[in-house]
Parts: sequence; structure tokens; C-alpha cells
Amino acid sequence: MATTPQLKAGDYFASVSKTDMMRVLFALATEVYALRDRQRALESIIKANDTDLTALDEPVESAAYDSERLNERDAFVGRVFAAMSKPSAGA
Repeated sequence: MATTPQLKAGDYFASVSKTDMMRVLFALATEVYALRDRQRALESIIKANDTDLTALDEPVESAAYDSERLNERDAFVGRVFAAMSKPSAGA
């Protein structure tokens, strides 16, 4: 009979391989880079049209009641943590 691994204090998962954690890390790094690259391109286009970008540094309203932003957030989290739903064989 197989036993279920027990969580240690401060752990979020009972059993996650290092490979799966690295898959999550790389997925997150890929998402962040894609966002930074797109933001850089958009800001260049906007600056080329003499638009003031200072409003971009102002606080942004929470997405708490915006269903489109909540859906985008959920899709992002799903992509980043796909390794947790499909663990590698070595886990």
C-alpha cells in the first residue's frame, strides 16, 4: 500500500519534483519576458507619436470586478502552473 507524502511546515505541495518546479519557473520567465518585450514595443510606438507616458506609472484599478481581466489572469496561472497538473514521471 502506497503512502501519501506528508507536508512539512512551509511546504505547499507534498510531492513535486525539481523538474516540475523548473518547468514552472521557465514558464513564468517566458511569460514575463514576452510581456516586457511587448511593453517595450508598445511604449516605443506611443513615444514615437509624442504621447506622454506618465499615466502608466499611476496606480491601476484592481481586476476584482473585471471578468475579462480575471479570465486572462486565470489563463496565465494555468499556463505557468501546468507542470503541477501534469507532473513528470520522476515525481
